[in-house]
Amino acid sequence: MKTVNFKYQTKLAFPSPVFEHNFSLKILPQNDGRQHIKKLSSHIEPLGVIWNAKDGFDNTVLCGHIEFPHKHFSFGVQGTAEISDEPYVQCREPERILLYPSELTKPDNKLIDLYKEIESSAPSDTLQRVQHFAHAVHTCIRYERGATTNASTASEAFSIGAGVCQDYAHILLSLLRQNGIHCRYVAGLASDYGETHAWVEAWIADRYLGIDPTRDKLIDEGYIAISRGRDFEDASVERGVFKGSCTGTQTIELSMDI
Repeated sequence: MKTVNFKYQTKLAFPSPVFEHNFSLKILPQNDGRQHIKKLSSHIEPLGVIWNAKDGFDNTVLCGHIEFPHKHFSFGVQGTAEISDEPYVQCREPERILLYPSELTKPDNKLIDLYKEIESSAPSDTLQRVQHFAHAVHTCIRYERGATTNASTASEAFSIGAGVCQDYAHILLSLLRQNGIHCRYVAGLASDYGETHAWVEAWIADRYLGIDPTRDKLIDEGYIAISRGRDFEDASVERGVFKGSCTGTQTIELSMDI
C-alpha cells in the first residue's frame, strides 16, 4: 500500500454573469478495496444550495443550484488515500447492463471487423485476453487532443484514428463487450496526467481488473478512481446547465504526491 495525497480543482470563468445554474458533480472518490480514502474534503464556489445523492452506479453525486448571477464557478476535492499497487477491485457480481453496448460504445462494422481480427489471436486466459485487447487499442489509434469531443463515439474515434483517454476506454469497452466480458468505464486521477483520466475495469472471475489502454498497462498506486459507469456519460465528473453567456474558460489543476 502507498499513501497518496491528491488534489483536483476546476475553475470556470464566464465573460458575463450567468444565473439559474444547476449542476451535478461526481468528484468524491469512494473506498473500494483497492483504495482507502483516509481524508477527504471538497469545495464548491459560489455555494448555492447543495445536496448529496447516489446514482445507479453507486457514485456519490453533489447536486446544486445557484440562483443568483455569478461570473465564476469552481469546485474541487483534496485528500489522502492508501492505494494498493494491485490492479484488482473486489466487488459484488456485476450488473448485466455492463455486458451491453451503450450509445458511446456501440460498434459499427469497422469495430466489429477489428474485434474479429483481434479475437482470432487472443489468448484463452481471461486476464491475458483483456491485456491483448487493450494493447490492440493502444496501437490502433494515436493520442491527439482536439481530434474528438466528449460526444464522440468509439466508432468515430476509431474511424478518425485518434483521440484521448476517453476514446481509448470507449473502444476497449466496445471490444470487451463484443467478447462477452462485463466491463465499465472509470473516471479518475492518474499521476503525471494533468487532468482527469479514464481507464477500464474488466470483470475477471470474482473481481474487476483495472487496465489503462491509453498507457497500455495495468493500473497501479498512481490511480485513484472517482466515478464509474457504462461510458463517459455515466461517469462524467461534471455536468450542468445555466442561463446566460455560453462561452467561458476552464482551468484544471491536478496533483498527486505518492
